[in-house]
Amino acid sequence: MPASTSALLSAIRPRTVSLTGYNHFLTPLRKIIIDYDPLSPSQAGIRTYLKSPMVKMAEANPDIEVLVRRLRRGKAAVIRGHYVNGRDKVICVNGLETNEITNKVGLLLSASGAKLKPLKNLTLEAAPGAESARGIWSALHDERKPGGGYRI
Repeated sequence: MPASTSALLSAIRPRTVSLTGYNHFLTPLRKIIIDYDPLSPSQAGIRTYLKSPMVKMAEANPDIEVLVRRLRRGKAAVIRGHYVNGRDKVICVNGLETNEITNKVGLLLSASGAKLKPLKNLTLEAAPGAESARGIWSALHDERKPGGGYRI
């Protein structure tokens, strides 16, 4: 392609313009607090996590504040996530390996902070005017009519 043709095509091509506020998605998670005991043998995974995977996670999510605190001897390591809606989630990571801790932090990052609702005993209610549990009745499907009606 000649140079003049490529210059012409680049001038014709539409370019996207970024608008203020639409540059990237902000997660509902505002703050992660990591509490750990630096001397506990069961918390070796969290100490390894703090060296490199946590730094990569913090660089990838600059809108999230990361706070690391040391605990007194004998306390279990926990990760706390504080969300925009005022709720927080606490996950115990005592005795977990580095990759398992990375999965738990990913769980906090992907969560909305909303309260978990049990689905096991959830009652369904039909809205007024909605179809019934057995479907919509129609006179065309009535088997008592001459001809047997239509089968669905």
